[in-house]
Amino acid sequence: MTTPPDDALLFDVDVPAPPTPVGRLLALADLYTQHNDKVDLLLFGRAADPDPSDYAASARRLERETLAAIKAIQDQRLRASDTVTDAVVRLKQLAYLSGGATRYLTAAQQTLPPADTAHERPDPRRGMGQYARLARELTALAPREAVECAARVAGEVRRRSPATTAAAPVDDLDLEQRGVLLEVACGHICVARDLGRQHVYFRYKFVGVEELRRLDAKGLIAREPASAPPSFRGGLPRDRVRLTARGIATLGALIEPPSTLRFPPAARPVPTAASQPAAGPSASTGRSATR
Repeated sequence: MTTPPDDALLFDVDVPAPPTPVGRLLALADLYTQHNDKVDLLLFGRAADPDPSDYAASARRLERETLAAIKAIQDQRLRASDTVTDAVVRLKQLAYLSGGATRYLTAAQQTLPPADTAHERPDPRRGMGQYARLARELTALAPREAVECAARVAGEVRRRSPATTAAAPVDDLDLEQRGVLLEVACGHICVARDLGRQHVYFRYKFVGVEELRRLDAKGLIAREPASAPPSFRGGLPRDRVRLTARGIATLGALIEPPSTLRFPPAARPVPTAASQPAAGPSASTGRSATR
């Protein structure tokens, strides 16, 4: 990815510059996840250094890296399809939202709390807390959107030159493991330890500790300690699960176009009373797994 100025190096990734637009987009999704986690820690009063100037610099970097990802896609000279066009437009929207987040976080610098209250939980309804909350909302869905754009571009690249598509560095992953990698790329997985037991927190797809251990043994994922916000007010920070450089390369080679992504379906209109079937038994979905 492009080299940002020194004041934008707050949240570095541990991977070299991805050689493909798909890998670049997956790394971009990770950058958005890191940024969102840092802002969340600020809002929970768990940030080590709550100086909003650092977060504004991070948001500026997100905008630059998103624009650089757009240029990398355009340099591929892919066919003018709706798939590529949609991906580029969505990335432009993310760049615009990142610019808005920059402005909110810059405004937060003018409302810093007193030095002796710097590590208290900011009020989300006024001052620095309000500006940080608004900035966080603008980039909330960015990691998942960047991953979906990566899937769109990957499909077009393979359609153009299937014979030259690089093989996955790890080719023995089953569908379940590929799904876990996708969830990690979207920033949906983190781990916490409570009373001697590890809890895996997930968004949509159930993920167990053993699945994470297998992928970690393959060098595809890693845990970043205390980098994710707590699950409740007053709780301790959790460990974010992130893709390694090998994980990014592997998922980049295996990711499927959006038509086959296992994301939850979009909400549908509620049927009228006349057409609504009789109510039946329902089941609730858990949000964490314990080992």
